[in-house]
Amino acid sequence: MKKIWVLLFALFLPSCKETSSQPQQPQSQIVAYVHWDGQALAGKKIELVETGESKLTDSTGQAEFTVPAGKYTVRAYDINRGGPMSRSVDFEVDARAGEMMKVDITDCLPCA
Repeated sequence: MKKIWVLLFALFLPSCKETSSQPQQPQSQIVAYVHWDGQALAGKKIELVETGESKLTDSTGQAEFTVPAGKYTVRAYDINRGGPMSRSVDFEVDARAGEMMKVDITDCLPCA
């Protein structure tokens, strides 16, 4: 009789685990692309403000971030837009689940 109770307990134990009722949302991609006059610019610092994560653009001028869906601020440093140069420029991004959002950042090299 004791063996039956142990067996029943072992069978019902897995049913006590908490299961998620909602499927996980697919991640989003935010890609910052820094360029001037058709030329990709490497080595530009890009920060995702909400997460604090920062990256440098690669040889293709891109810095990629994988994030859950939501609203984010992409901050690009040392970007010249003509006129007095500011330390950083912010871009608002609304990342939708499973989609890639591209942020186009023009750095005016002759404006420096």
